[in-house]
Amino acid sequence: MEGSQITQNLKPVYLLASPEPLLLRDWLDDARRALREAGFEDIRNQQSDTGFDWRELLDESGMMSLFSAKKCRIVTLPGGKPGQQGSKVIQRLCENVDSDNLFIFVVPALDRQTRNAGWCKAIASVGEVVELKPVYDNRLVDWLLQRARGKGLNIDAQSAQFLAERTEGNLLAADQELEKLSIRFAGQDAVDFATIEDSVARSARYSHFLLVDACLAGKTGRALKILNSLEAEGYATAQLRWALQSSLQQLDQLKQAERSGSLGERSWQQLRIWRNKQRLYQRAMARLGGAQIERLLQSCATLDRLGKGQQDSEFPGQDWLEIKSLVTAFSGNSGN
Repeated sequence: MEGSQITQNLKPVYLLASPEPLLLRDWLDDARRALREAGFEDIRNQQSDTGFDWRELLDESGMMSLFSAKKCRIVTLPGGKPGQQGSKVIQRLCENVDSDNLFIFVVPALDRQTRNAGWCKAIASVGEVVELKPVYDNRLVDWLLQRARGKGLNIDAQSAQFLAERTEGNLLAADQELEKLSIRFAGQDAVDFATIEDSVARSARYSHFLLVDACLAGKTGRALKILNSLEAEGYATAQLRWALQSSLQQLDQLKQAERSGSLGERSWQQLRIWRNKQRLYQRAMARLGGAQIERLLQSCATLDRLGKGQQDSEFPGQDWLEIKSLVTAFSGNSGN
């Protein structure tokens, strides 16, 4: 569903699900633009971390209609479930919908348990459940070609295949590669494979892929070296936060599957973790407990709020200090 379609048939509540951070980001960006056009002046992002007050969300919804501005709250559920209190609040919100108040709840996946949950059914009854499917391997080259055209970049199928293999199916990473290429070759009619290959190789001394791999492997020294290099190269903390948060959400879902005894090949496939990466994730799972992963996701939420201006920085460069602390904790402070 595109943002423009939201305005054509506005629903009071949405449940948005996808394991792909890029697809979630694009959908929400489109939604924000469309909602502003529809008169929603107050659009805020929240995350249901440990300190999240569900009751406050419910109380605020009762006050929203007292004011003229239309309001939207986007609530991310990193673990995919709102918990007992959150479930009750969501159902209450669905029982008391208001055309001036809109809620979007974001989850990384929709499993059978979630679909059958009362809160999910309540959203489906008055709103809409939107599931953004991953771009599977057999469609990835076409997706890259279309995405490149959208950025004004004309590449061939061989170049798209090269980028697909290099980014290992990670859409966010592939999009970032395309963005860098579109800036470098702006205005050119077409860019051949040799030029693409050379350009990517030149800019790939360090990347957020290597940063995430170092964190998963528990190599703190290497992770911080890569992070310092990326900072010097002008990387945005938002890019790094997305990459780290995505892998942490995957770890969280793997841990949940492990606890329920359902961890198997299907789990890896659903999370799109390739075989050559599975050992890294297994090492991280052995090193990090569920509570530790939750705290790391809370750190990602803090970075997100800082980046969006929803939380004031206490001092210059706080975002980089926060991300360095996150990387140190994620890598387990092994000193390797």
